[in-house]
Amino acid sequence: MGGASGDIRRRRRGIGGIRRCPKLSGGIRRHSRGTWRAASGGIKRHRRPRTTLSTGTSAGRKILSRTIESVIMGIGGEPRMAAWKHWIRRNWTAIAGGLVAVVFVVAYYWTWPYVIYGPGSAEPVHPRVQTGHELDEKGALLFTTVSTRSKPNVFDLIYARLNPRMDIKTQESATGGTVNLEAYRNLLYWMRDNSEAAALMAAYGAMKEDIQVEEQGVIVRAFLDNTEARLHGLQEGDIITSIDGQDANTAEAFTKILADKKAGDVVKLAGTRGEKTFEVEVPLIKMDSGAAGVGFYRDSVVKVTVPDPVEFDFEDTGGPSAGLMMTLEIVAQLTGEDLTKGYQVAGTGTIEAKGNVGQIGGIQYKLMAADREKADYFLVPYVESGGYSNWKEAEDTVKKLDLNLKLVKVSSLQDAIDFLQGLEAKS
Repeated sequence: MGGASGDIRRRRRGIGGIRRCPKLSGGIRRHSRGTWRAASGGIKRHRRPRTTLSTGTSAGRKILSRTIESVIMGIGGEPRMAAWKHWIRRNWTAIAGGLVAVVFVVAYYWTWPYVIYGPGSAEPVHPRVQTGHELDEKGALLFTTVSTRSKPNVFDLIYARLNPRMDIKTQESATGGTVNLEAYRNLLYWMRDNSEAAALMAAYGAMKEDIQVEEQGVIVRAFLDNTEARLHGLQEGDIITSIDGQDANTAEAFTKILADKKAGDVVKLAGTRGEKTFEVEVPLIKMDSGAAGVGFYRDSVVKVTVPDPVEFDFEDTGGPSAGLMMTLEIVAQLTGEDLTKGYQVAGTGTIEAKGNVGQIGGIQYKLMAADREKADYFLVPYVESGGYSNWKEAEDTVKKLDLNLKLVKVSSLQDAIDFLQGLEAKS
């Protein structure tokens, strides 16, 4: 063999992966995992690379490091692991900032099935009700609203939870159990439109002037527990104009068509749902009266024609609670009498065609809004009943929050007019 006699030369990489270390005489080094190396005076064992970034890292960093290690070890081994760990050490601040940013973005866009209630607005009715009659008001009649936010994010919920003037309700309780938010909004919009019609009837009725009222459909206000109509696609807020192709624009026509039916019969209902049309087929049920019916509480959709070009601008609101204040503004403009006497007079309450004032929801938030706008008086619906009372809640709210306004009981349109006419002009 090409060496000295009896001498056997090993290849540099020999049996078992052991080679002679060129720098350490008589030393050996194992390269399969790099864990043994010869040293002067013996063999030294080197530690395997740590699986954490350093002994001083936080728990969050350790978790992230271990997670990344497990992924990289599966695809690239220890050399790549070392490179990644070095990269993480150098870019830890950027990584943490990125994770925080992702959490904030998700929290901002992730919504929850709740509704937040709070003080809304208290603004003059005058710009929103025009009759064609000019009136120079020294003060203002203020209609009040409740601020609502549906499907809030976590930041909205935290803010509302910490704010003593806001409340959080589940979506189901807020909408009264309506089938969905669209149906609830359609119902609120009809209530607003119906309130405008009732305001016209009450105002012109108070002035003894003739008007025309035309029924244009039957609206679904709420369902009976035993109805099947909801399961077949009928919704709250739907306006029904025909049954089986026959006109059902009036309550009388609606009842007459169903009079020939029996429980179990299927009828086709058609009409409008918001800005769209709809058709559904529903089975009739036996009502408490024994007659067949769809199984819902209904009301009439009406169009009121008056001798003056009255226009309303409440498209950004919903619900019936501005009825009283609308009616007062119509009366003031048509009679030319400044009912405000220079005061800021806020109020709330539904209005009926005959002038009766009804209770509303969220009066505590409306009082807060009126107080914020420095209202002098607040007209509160007063209804004699043994149950919930707007008047009682208004008194409690004013006392609890120390609001600086005076409450006035009103049970009818005439009560409100009498109070305002009895005020001395503000100096």
